[in-house]
Amino acid sequence: MSEALAIHTESLSKRYKPGLTKKPIDAVVDLNLDVNEGEIFAFIGLNGAGKTTTIKLLLDHARPTAGRALLFGRDAHDPKSRTRVGYLPDLPHFYNFLTAVELMDYSGRLFGLSGAERRARSERLLKMVGLEKRGNERLKGFSRGMLQRLGLAQALVNNPDLVLLDEPLGGLDPIGRVELRDVISSLRSEGRTVFFSSHILDDAQRIADRIGIIHHGRMVACGSLEELLTSSPGWDVEAESSDGFDLAKLCGEKGWHTERRNGKFLVTVTDEDGLRTLYKLAADGRIRMLSMGRRRLDLEEAFIEELSRWEA
Repeated sequence: MSEALAIHTESLSKRYKPGLTKKPIDAVVDLNLDVNEGEIFAFIGLNGAGKTTTIKLLLDHARPTAGRALLFGRDAHDPKSRTRVGYLPDLPHFYNFLTAVELMDYSGRLFGLSGAERRARSERLLKMVGLEKRGNERLKGFSRGMLQRLGLAQALVNNPDLVLLDEPLGGLDPIGRVELRDVISSLRSEGRTVFFSSHILDDAQRIADRIGIIHHGRMVACGSLEELLTSSPGWDVEAESSDGFDLAKLCGEKGWHTERRNGKFLVTVTDEDGLRTLYKLAADGRIRMLSMGRRRLDLEEAFIEELSRWEA
């Protein structure tokens, strides 16, 4: 395994056995995953796809049925593998009687930080997540979004090299989402690795270097945004009709997706036969091809296509 990998898994699997009369649940199946140091990796999937279970396996909060996981080359079973890790669970729960400053101090004590270090980091991190003016308020008065911000701050108190975030932007208002996305992006510029799960595709599309799609516990696609968005077969052709040729009718007969834009057609063909048909029409002077390129999806379309292939 390369030393430049923050996370490495080999055929990582987790099967839950709920009872003698119930069917076992395969939460994670043969997961092979590499996350490079210094990148933001988004792990996306539907609710129940296996995202949280994967994070639990990485943290040794659950033991794998098969395979293994390594953090910076150390087996996840080894407690030392977690000394360089910060973690924010989905729906974090804290002691309501504490203030934000007290929680940060408590978290710093768990990592053996000195009083001066705890105070300095608490001040810096609370400011980073926009809670510098709420530090002395009891957590029982915090909204879910405020608790999410505080959870991210406490996940960074040990100055981790790898930050594991489970649905970190859930419960935030639109402004909060933008601000927390900026915070997560800033971690990359500090040289940290971020692995975050989400079912909200826009978050992944905006800040991730690479994206993995998990479905029914299996990794069904993985790559950069560019790779995922151009992986679908087909071409997008911009064209316009000549001499009264009914291009819209042809597209309907062929079952090609088409859109009208400023009097022009954007035609999507999914195979080379369709592309040859358009080339022949252009050669015969019946249409004018204005541009042509490999089909490019947005992340939502790519996500749905990947899941559809798996279900087919």
